[in-house]
Amino acid sequence: MTQRFNPPPGWPIPPKGWQPPADWSPDPAWPAAPDDWELWVDVEPRTGGRRWLTPAVGAGALVLGLILGGVGATSSASSQAQEDRAAIAALTGEKSDLTQDRDELDADLAEARDDLTAAKKQVADAAAQVAALDQRTADLDAREAALNGRQGELDTRQADLDGRQSQLDARSADLDAREARVSSARSSGTSGSSGTSGTSGSSGTSAAASGGGSVYYKNCTEARAAGAAPVRRGDPGYASHLDRDNDGVGCE
Repeated sequence: MTQRFNPPPGWPIPPKGWQPPADWSPDPAWPAAPDDWELWVDVEPRTGGRRWLTPAVGAGALVLGLILGGVGATSSASSQAQEDRAAIAALTGEKSDLTQDRDELDADLAEARDDLTAAKKQVADAAAQVAALDQRTADLDAREAALNGRQGELDTRQADLDGRQSQLDARSADLDAREARVSSARSSGTSGSSGTSGTSGSSGTSAAASGGGSVYYKNCTEARAAGAAPVRRGDPGYASHLDRDNDGVGCE
């Protein structure tokens, strides 16, 4: 008993007695063989008067193989077309998905651009506010510098006034001392005149009293403490240092 190659449906039928080479493998374009398909089957030998049929059968098998091969090729082409259609459909679906993803990305990009524009505007507004604050700070610094300069001028004028007041106080003290000496000298002269003549002495004492006599007030505080304020010109104790405005009335 011999075996022959049994091609699955859609495969070309090989010539009689064909044996596959050692490195032979089915064409990937051929359809897949069923799971329980046997590629090799047993063949009983034919004898007797039927031997004349062998060439005819072989030729018929060859023709049938060519026909089946054509059919297999057609089936293979149809299968390839189906695969191509499926691939095209898959690519079309992928293209649709990519288009949708691109639209979503474009929307996200537009939103991000809007956010960026708003952020830039906020930064510009903040920069303008900072510039305004810097300008106000510069103005305040300038005003402070001007006030410091005026304060320096006032301090200088105050120091000048203090110096002039000190000079006036010194001159007033000097005048007070001179008037005290004059009053003391007058008192001494009046006392000498009263020692030589009683009548003339009495009139001298009266004149001294009307002109101030020996009464002396160092300042208005002493005059007020003695109850003499205000002191008018000609009253006892009147002196120019008590009458600063020289209107004839001291310690007003």
